[in-house]
Amino acid sequence: MSRGVRREGLSRRHRFRGRDSFRSVLRGSRKLSGNLAVVHLADGATAHSRFGISIGRRAARSAVDRNRVKRLARELFRRHELKNEPVDMVVMLTSRFQTARVDDLIVELAELMDRARAVR
Repeated sequence: MSRGVRREGLSRRHRFRGRDSFRSVLRGSRKLSGNLAVVHLADGATAHSRFGISIGRRAARSAVDRNRVKRLARELFRRHELKNEPVDMVVMLTSRFQTARVDDLIVELAELMDRARAVR
C-alpha cells in the first residue's frame, strides 16, 4: 500500500472506541444543525480527530440505508480538512432518510463540516 493511500484512509485512531465512547460529545453544547443532519462537536481528546455516526432505525428503516449514510459520511470526513484537526465529531440524522435526497444529504454534510472547521 502506498503512503498516499494511507494518508487518505480513515484509520482506527480517527474512530471512537466502543458503543458509548462518544456520549460525552453528544452531551456537549456545541452542535451545528441542518435540515437533514446535526453535527455534534467537542475539542479533541487526542491529537487526532475522531469521527462517529449515530443513526437509529427511526432515521433510516433498513440496514442498507443506514450503512449507505454511514459510508457516505465517513467518505466525506476522510477527504475533508477537518480530519487533520484535533476535534471530536458525531453526525446524526434529524429526519427520516429518503433515498431520493442522498445528494442533498451529501451537500449538507459537507457544508456542516466546513462550518465546523470555521468554528474551530
